[in-house]
Amino acid sequence: MRTSLFCLIALTLLAGPTRSSIGQTLPRHPDTNPGATMKHHAKGAFDVTLQQLEAYNKNEGAGLGRMAIDKQFHGELDATSRGEMLHAGSAKGSGGYVAVERVTGTLGGRRGSFALQHNATMTNGVPSLNIIVVPGSGTGELAGLDGTMKIIIEAGGKHYYEFDYALDAG
Repeated sequence: MRTSLFCLIALTLLAGPTRSSIGQTLPRHPDTNPGATMKHHAKGAFDVTLQQLEAYNKNEGAGLGRMAIDKQFHGELDATSRGEMLHAGSAKGSGGYVAVERVTGTLGGRRGSFALQHNATMTNGVPSLNIIVVPGSGTGELAGLDGTMKIIIEAGGKHYYEFDYALDAG
């Protein structure tokens, strides 16, 4: 089944058996948001649902697939998100995915929406995940949002996020 590798990656990244922190803080790109600094930290739990979608490239052996992702964030980020993931890989325990999700709700009491971009790989069972706010994607009171997110997974599959972010002063 085409989704087996992606499910392994997704389950390891999103529902791993032990407490782990996945993701790293990426340097802020000063040319895309010169007035912002990482001065806010939000954290909380989230629920996630993955659903198989029809792949574009259905050639046998392509090792490509597509899934929908729906999340409900709780805590300082009180929001829902919907997005899509594309995954690739054929070796057991190795592969990768990219995803974009649109998050809508409140962050630190400010209402609006923004997009998150995921870039993940797994090499011989070792995951690496980067999640950033897509520059210029913030709307409403979240216009000018810049940041990075980490995912933390407790034993039993409980999901948490840690979100370092900044908003333009203007």
